[in-house]
Amino acid sequence: MKQALRVLLVEDSTADADLILRALHEAGFEPDWTRVDTEEAYLASLDPGLDVILSDYSMPQFDGPRALELLGQSGLDVPFLTISGTIGEDVAVESMKLGASDYLLKDRLSRLGQSVRQSMDRRRLGRERQRAEEALRESEERLKLALASSRMGVWEWDVQTGSVFWSPECLGILGIGGLDGTIEAFARWMHPDDAVRAALSWKEALAGLSVYQAEFRILRPDGELRWLANIGRARTNQMGRPLGMVGTMQDITERRLADERIAEQAALLDKAQDAILLRDLERRVVFWNQGAERLYGWTAGEVVGRDTSTFLYPVQEQLDPVMKLVIEKGEWRGELQHLTKAGHEVTVESHWTLVRDAGGSPKTILSINTDITEKKKLEAQFLRAQRMESIGTLAGGIAHDLNNVLTPIMMSIDLLKMRVKDSASLETLDTIAASARRGAAMVSQVLSFARGAEGARMEVRVAPLIDDLVKISADSFPRNIRFKTSCDPALWSVIGDPTQLHQVLLNLCINARDAMPAGGCISITAENLAMDEHYAVMKYEAKAGPWVVVHMADTGTGIPPEIIDRIFDPFFTTKGVGQGTGLGLSCSLAIVKSHGGFIRVESKPGKGTQFDLYLPAETASAEMQPAPAQTTPVCGNGELVLVIDDECDVREITRQTLEAFGYRVLLATDGAEAVELFARHEEVVVVLTDMMMPVMDGLATIQVLLRMAPSLPIIAASGLTTNGSLATATGLGIKHFLAKPFTGEALLSLLHQVLRKD
Repeated sequence: MKQALRVLLVEDSTADADLILRALHEAGFEPDWTRVDTEEAYLASLDPGLDVILSDYSMPQFDGPRALELLGQSGLDVPFLTISGTIGEDVAVESMKLGASDYLLKDRLSRLGQSVRQSMDRRRLGRERQRAEEALRESEERLKLALASSRMGVWEWDVQTGSVFWSPECLGILGIGGLDGTIEAFARWMHPDDAVRAALSWKEALAGLSVYQAEFRILRPDGELRWLANIGRARTNQMGRPLGMVGTMQDITERRLADERIAEQAALLDKAQDAILLRDLERRVVFWNQGAERLYGWTAGEVVGRDTSTFLYPVQEQLDPVMKLVIEKGEWRGELQHLTKAGHEVTVESHWTLVRDAGGSPKTILSINTDITEKKKLEAQFLRAQRMESIGTLAGGIAHDLNNVLTPIMMSIDLLKMRVKDSASLETLDTIAASARRGAAMVSQVLSFARGAEGARMEVRVAPLIDDLVKISADSFPRNIRFKTSCDPALWSVIGDPTQLHQVLLNLCINARDAMPAGGCISITAENLAMDEHYAVMKYEAKAGPWVVVHMADTGTGIPPEIIDRIFDPFFTTKGVGQGTGLGLSCSLAIVKSHGGFIRVESKPGKGTQFDLYLPAETASAEMQPAPAQTTPVCGNGELVLVIDDECDVREITRQTLEAFGYRVLLATDGAEAVELFARHEEVVVVLTDMMMPVMDGLATIQVLLRMAPSLPIIAASGLTTNGSLATATGLGIKHFLAKPFTGEALLSLLHQVLRKD
């Protein structure tokens, strides 16, 4: 491969230039060349990156001597070769005196390559020699400056004569004009608490056991106490016997005082609650306070000198941008994820400050980290609570709409039963009625869970609750999940909210389903337990008495021992993002505790999990009571009823039901229209109004109607039981309410009660 060569060719003859370039090619060069023949072009082409200048000696407008002179004025170190057609010895000598590296004849270009290489080698060697000389001078200057700035003196002790030579710098450090040249004389200036230790180090070094190195205090004649550092090495003969010792003396008082101040500051930093650490620009720990030990678990001895990126950061990518910003701007604030020695992630609020040396160059980075892990958890819980509140609001709106949809269905069934007589059709209507009631119960359950509505406490039979749960789950769970149930035939009842207890069982059932991705079996059993005092002591949350115990077991993956104590924590979940909120078990535990009960759990990884629900039992009504007999709705006597509802279907089915049972009906779509109708029909005896309507809602309508007729009976209907309008209506004296969806039987029964004042 040919050698690249940058050439400036000073030549006015194209033919001669071609000869020169051909000679370079033949010599193994690949020239990158520029040809000039004027002084202006020559000056413009001078460049420190040139490898060689090849110049004709004589040209019409320009000549070699002038080019050589201009090169010298430029200060550039570029080999210059003179090439001419005819050149005498005197001309050649003159060119060499002016600084040319060599001279050649144009008809003898065979040695051009050798001459170029020799010239370039001479330049390279010259540059290397110059750099070596400059480095030597700089080293000597640095040594002189170092000795002067360090206030260091030199001493030498001769073992044979016992004399010691002290340099003037040593005497200046000691603060004396002269000193008897013996070790004993010097020892008299030494602090007595340090003399023994310094002498022992001296003897060990003289015996060849170690290098002499000691720090001690001296009391100078002016009364000032100074710290000195002595370093020495023994000189020995060929037999290894000591001849003496040569060493240095340095005043380190300022350093010792600085060390003491740093130690005091470090002690103060150790008292800080925040984690404070100092790292160099290679991310190695320089300082690690006790706050950092408490937060992360590592002691200073374990981490000093270690790269923080190897043990403190779970995600390496977050460290590089922060380091870059701190070096560029000098400061950074933000949140970071760190790892503790135990492998736990903590969130810290971190403040980084760049520390510079005396010359202003970046030296270290100071970090102050505040643990905000719990704060972030509380913030996340607050945000989740806000989302749950939003979900509750959304659920309320959906519940209102669904209840308005279910009301016409449930009321239509009662009308159809009056017209349909064959048993098959009546059975179908019963099925529709049951499904509608189930839908209404589900809406109530969703609303109760989302809005936190407190349901009424009543006697609850657990076995039907379990049967209903299995029916719902079997319809919605994967087909590879089987259910097994077993309930004591004489199972006691409990006092509680059936909707909430149903939610607890459903939460546990869903968790069991998620623990069996490949399918399995969910077993639900319920039994009576008469707990005595001895057994109650074993269950620290229990008390003696009757209990109903529900066991729910699955054949799933089980719960790892390290997290089983956390499964009831709010928002704790092992599911992926978007697959669970971590609220199911915490809500279930809260509901069970509110009913006076408790939960126990047992699990083995790979062998499934069993939850045991303990609920206080109600034994007084343990025997099954017969269902109340259906009553025939009471008919009206032509009374005029004003029905107010913005839903057309609800208005129409209410009208049909009332008219079918002997009432007359006025319909209004909102409160404004209702007020107008009431003013024109004094014979209205009762008003049925929805609470949520446009234009004029139910509460405003009630207020206006009561001002017009204070004794007017009013029935308030609503698909929501948790909004404040019902409570306000109660404060206005309204005593009668219908919760949507309602049946025709419920409506007629309440109307009869209101009109007859039973």
